Amino acid sequence: MINTDHLSPDAEALAKDLEQHEGYRVLRRVPKPYSSMPHQGPVPDGRCVAILDVETTGLSAEHDVIIELAIMLCFLDGEGEVVGHFGPFSWLQDPGCELDPKISLVTGLRTQDVAGQKINDAFAIGLLDRASLIVAHNARFDLGFIERRYPLLAGRAWACSCNEIDWLKLGFEGRAQSALLAHVGWFSDAHRAAADVWALFWLLQHRQRDAGGGSIRTHLQRLIEAASRPSVIVQAERAPFSKKDMLKARGYRWNPDGPFWQIELPPERVEHEQAWGYRSGLPAMTTRTITACQRHR
Repeated sequence: MINTDHLSPDAEALAKDLEQHEGYRVLRRVPKPYSSMPHQGPVPDGRCVAILDVETTGLSAEHDVIIELAIMLCFLDGEGEVVGHFGPFSWLQDPGCELDPKISLVTGLRTQDVAGQKINDAFAIGLLDRASLIVAHNARFDLGFIERRYPLLAGRAWACSCNEIDWLKLGFEGRAQSALLAHVGWFSDAHRAAADVWALFWLLQHRQRDAGGGSIRTHLQRLIEAASRPSVIVQAERAPFSKKDMLKARGYRWNPDGPFWQIELPPERVEHEQAWGYRSGLPAMTTRTITACQRHR
């Protein structure tokens, strides 16, 4: 159950009264981060999930670097319910160059904020090594920077809360983290790594009934279930250049390492996709099965 003890009882009474009027929606600020462990005791046994966010000097994991890293750990029971959590821990990193003004606008970080700062790499690696699954809201982006800085963590299982939860089917209109959080009635200070990690944890703890009925569960439980399922990459190898726009419109993306167009699908949709490719005049499509350890790369 999400803790609301940080809210003012008087203000909450006014908010609930205002919510009775259909012309208004009320957003509540997420609380300041806090840790919660069973009986305030030692770290629980069982599965551990790390929630992570990075701020960087740019969009290229090959050429840009991390300037802020935040990590929190969540400990789960056998049903995927959070039984304890601590963090987020966050660090700044001096990139050795002036920050682009656009990056400062996005992150709120200035060159003088990161000057002389250093991530505690040993501590960060220790936290991530404890987790069996690393969660980020744009896993493909964060993963590239983390694996470049920490090659020893290459091949770990990742989950993407942006793309691996069917937000549209659950009634959400977008996938931006701030929009998702607002949809469930909360807001947060955005763009600093620790604030984003905590806000994502808060979002993933929200409970909702499955689309079309079924059980009520947290979004984190949905994400863990999605990440645990193998999926299939359908590869449009040797597709003619003239089919490029058709493939893009269907959701394929270009894999320069192939090189070919590809799309990730659940196993039950593969046969249908291959039939579509045949009808569309494409060479026979090849497939490969992937898990959370290969996904988002």
